[in-house]
Amino acid sequence: MELRDIYNNKGYKTGVRKERSEKLEDGEYYLATEVWIINNSSKILIQQRSSNKDVLPNMWGLTTGCMVSGENTAEGALREVKEEIGLSIEKDELNFIRRIFRENSIWDIYFVYKNVELSKLILQKEEVSNVKFVSIEEFNNMLLSGELFEYPEIYDILSLINDKVSEY
Repeated sequence: MELRDIYNNKGYKTGVRKERSEKLEDGEYYLATEVWIINNSSKILIQQRSSNKDVLPNMWGLTTGCMVSGENTAEGALREVKEEIGLSIEKDELNFIRRIFRENSIWDIYFVYKNVELSKLILQKEEVSNVKFVSIEEFNNMLLSGELFEYPEIYDILSLINDKVSEY
């Protein structure tokens, strides 16, 4: 049984916890995170979801996940990256980009500047089937072709990521 904390529409904990499988009411939100990992060649690490996933099987995307009860999004980001691709990152490597409110979820987006050897990653087979680095142009092309999961704010975030990369 996996519990998660419930938040209100301002992003504050309500004191309620629900099982992940439980339907949320209007005005109830759970926390989730997305992590953009960029190397020194300004390439973005993307991962392909396992074909066994109920939601978006075989779709390319970024490292994402839902927070468990008692966990903030920074802690959850570190956990998800470690679980899904076997990469250890430190909290001080996380750079908060922005918060996005969805229907019943609150997404905190992080950027990590880190060189990663793909051959050393350990993929969680239930979640991830493949990983690769792509340029910002390739990332855009994959969005346009439908190979990469697209959401309304992704182009704004890509622009913010591009700005961050140019700072390094």
